[in-house]
Amino acid sequence: MRSEKAAAKQIDEAQALNGGIGAIDQVRELLFGENKRATELRLDDIDRKIESLRDDMNARFASLEARLADQGRDAESRRLASIDSIGQAIADLGATIRAMGDGGKGR
Repeated sequence: MRSEKAAAKQIDEAQALNGGIGAIDQVRELLFGENKRATELRLDDIDRKIESLRDDMNARFASLEARLADQGRDAESRRLASIDSIGQAIADLGATIRAMGDGGKGR
């Protein structure tokens, strides 16, 4: 019987303690709940803005990479065209020199 009373007393104490914790949570909610919710809303807003900025920066980097790739292709195309032009100029110069040499042989 004594052990039943002791067990009942422990249960009553645990319930009272749980009730005390609940009361503390209620007081905490009354004192800081609105501030906590406002802070969470601001943090959620900041998270959304950060995500938006991250998406924007990724799009800008992708665009920049594409532009750089285009510039690289254009530069390579111009370089190859310049090499072809130089080669053609050398060939023309060689033909002119040969023509001058052929003209001198006939004299």
